[in-house]
Amino acid sequence: MHWLVLVGMLAGCAELGVVSDGTSLSVGKPSHGYLIEGVRLPDRGAGYVTREVWRARGNRFGTDELVDLVTAVARRMRGHVRDVSLVVADLSGKGGGERAQFHRSHQSGRDVDLLYYMRDAAGQPFEPDAMHVFNAAALAADGTGVTVDVPRTWALVKELITAPEATVQWVFMYEPIARRLLEHAAQLGEPAELVARARKALKQPGDSARHDDHLHVRVYCSTADKAYGCVDLGPMELLAEREAGPSPLSELLDALTMTVPAGGAAGKAAAAASASTAEPSVVTAGGGAATARDGAAGNAAAAAISVPQRLGRLLRTRTDRVYLRSWR
Repeated sequence: MHWLVLVGMLAGCAELGVVSDGTSLSVGKPSHGYLIEGVRLPDRGAGYVTREVWRARGNRFGTDELVDLVTAVARRMRGHVRDVSLVVADLSGKGGGERAQFHRSHQSGRDVDLLYYMRDAAGQPFEPDAMHVFNAAALAADGTGVTVDVPRTWALVKELITAPEATVQWVFMYEPIARRLLEHAAQLGEPAELVARARKALKQPGDSARHDDHLHVRVYCSTADKAYGCVDLGPMELLAEREAGPSPLSELLDALTMTVPAGGAAGKAAAAASASTAEPSVVTAGGGAATARDGAAGNAAAAAISVPQRLGRLLRTRTDRVYLRSWR
């Protein structure tokens, strides 16, 4: 939460200032804005690394939501990709604002550049230390034989557009590469809704570089930041879809309260455990306890509590956690 306060009242004029509570504040548009209390992304972390060329620029700052997104997605990608790390390039400067020598946008803490996952000329995954320009065949134009690793880059896009930490508005990307990712997703049998969401997010910009050497990710303004002047440009459809769906917290609560009938696999396991002890108790659908004395009929009617698959996913991705610095 942020507070607006009057900081001066001289000669009948009031100056409006912002007092921050320590969380980030994105103000204005991505191409005409600034950043208050931006969070510095560490130079390396679980599943990601930043090369010296980008560390030297100092564009390491973003909103709480953006930095949470990058670190969480990189951590989850480590579960898919263990031999190389995701390479993170520029975010915004410490206070945001224009840094024309590097970017036209990246001014309000909601943009980050990520390198494509790549393979060398021998087809082996490698961790790039620079951006490579790719042609429509996803082959590097510099003659090195480097190619875009389409399966891994699709996995990255999938993590980005489904991440609970922030809602991604755009993944700017060279259109021929975007089509290859979508074709790969269809071949995998990914849900049509997911592929459609990716199609909406993937875009080759018409007013800047075609992004044939990196991905440029932009997140929507947070609800709190909108109240203090954060401005989204372009379609709001993906944000509306996210807000219409269940929140990660509601999914967690649903998962915690789910039960399965004792007749299923979990129930059989509970029944077996009951039979092996003298006076075991099993949680029943009505909330009471049934003991071995209740006999087979009681065991068959009991409903045992199990850890549902959805809860396992939430715990595995750590979206059950409440991050205080990004909790508004």
